[in-house]
Amino acid sequence: MLKKLLFLVLALLLFSYCTREKPDIRVVCEVTRWGYYRIKWETFPPMEGTVKIFMSNVPDSFNRYSPIAEVEISKGFKDVFLVQTTKRSYFNLVFDKKYSVITAERNIPMQGLFNFRDLGGYYNSNGKQTCWGKLYRSSSLSRATYQDTRVLRNLGIRTVLDFRTKIERNTAPSRFPTPNTYYLPLRGNPPDVFLDKILSNKMKLGDVKVLAQGVVSFLLENNSDYFIKMFDVLLDENNYPVLLECLFGSERSAIAAALILAALGVDMDQIVNDYILSNKYLPFDTLINSDVFFGQDEGVQETLTALVRVHKGSITYSFDKIIKDYGTLDNYFNKCLNLTPEKREKLKEILLY
Repeated sequence: MLKKLLFLVLALLLFSYCTREKPDIRVVCEVTRWGYYRIKWETFPPMEGTVKIFMSNVPDSFNRYSPIAEVEISKGFKDVFLVQTTKRSYFNLVFDKKYSVITAERNIPMQGLFNFRDLGGYYNSNGKQTCWGKLYRSSSLSRATYQDTRVLRNLGIRTVLDFRTKIERNTAPSRFPTPNTYYLPLRGNPPDVFLDKILSNKMKLGDVKVLAQGVVSFLLENNSDYFIKMFDVLLDENNYPVLLECLFGSERSAIAAALILAALGVDMDQIVNDYILSNKYLPFDTLINSDVFFGQDEGVQETLTALVRVHKGSITYSFDKIIKDYGTLDNYFNKCLNLTPEKREKLKEILLY
């Protein structure tokens, strides 16, 4: 009995030690006003000690001798001021002199481009984090101003995966040349195809939400060849940083981003959150033609707005359908996208830390 009791005590001590050695640390960064960043963190279990914050304009190199701040971990946040330039700011937080986490602002403000985001900072099932500064998603680069191109150059964008159709590309050519551009015109109807039906009251708000499920599901089911090519590009380390581009940055590049995060083992909650984040950064006042919007009754206006928004049900329905059809996401990646377990491991080596 005594031996069992001692074994239990030792097991509890060992569990406590392991937990202490490998805390779960989650960090987010947001801009509160011009030049001010609020960096917030949580640790599980709660940690004692201090956190040192270092800053750099590149995501993989920090001067660890000169922290810009040092605060108690228990405070949970720190506001820092930096003069903003066309260069991006990354922050490295070192907790209790042991545990290092990198963070940055997810949305990158631009003049002409919108919904431009970094896909870094998401956690997979093994607690690894998607790398900052390697994978971005954006609206059409045809909207880029001179100032935007300076930001893009500073980000070092090397490869663009352009999911727009040939007609879209010819009508609105990119304003930012890159060493590598791959044209992957995903098959599927753009939302404005249904504009006339909405204006004639043949399509209501609920119809649009159901339609959105079908649009996303169709994209996933009918573009395997393009998604295979996308992953082939992503499996080449020489192609990074990579930018995913479509018209609004909320439809085709959003589906591509969701697939990539899923392949990296990121859970569905984070994938959904990234998907619907477009609603925060889409400029609805410019996406909906004011001449079309003006004078319509309230129901039509709500339906038009829903047409350019993204909906949680679209992405969850589509992934649920994949699982129903293939049994698991692993089977879908392996059988449909030729993304074998070996290839997924290589992708994780490139895009996780």
